[in-house]
Amino acid sequence: MPEQSNVKRYKVKEVWKDYEVTLEVDHNILNVERATLINGFWSDHKNRLFSEDGDVVRAVIRYFGQTMINMMLSEGGSSFSEHMGKRGVFDNPAPIWTKDLHDEEGWGGIVEGSPYGWCGIRVIAADVECPSFDDLELAEVKNG
Repeated sequence: MPEQSNVKRYKVKEVWKDYEVTLEVDHNILNVERATLINGFWSDHKNRLFSEDGDVVRAVIRYFGQTMINMMLSEGGSSFSEHMGKRGVFDNPAPIWTKDLHDEEGWGGIVEGSPYGWCGIRVIAADVECPSFDDLELAEVKNG
């Protein structure tokens, strides 16, 4: 009997700057045991767990979102939706971003035939834009 799908979607937002990513999580892959391994890999794991009221799965999903947003900002940002066309390889960058994060240490890598990788999470949409020149202001400040 095939395993029943247990895929859910989550949005991770940085509300002050309006950064957000939409993630899809296969909870048959990302279970408590695997989430505990992932969360414990990095420092500050106790604070992440505390911030999500002890729910290690939610802590890992939120941390994946934070890591994805930081990756996107370091590359100049990214904005795409799950409804982007399939005309060419670069029409929807979600699989590329997902693979890049899966390949980072601590996320377990890719799994052939699964878009969720070892960690059970993939990005499907993002709105992470770096500020433009017009978004910024310059003001002189006094020394000392």
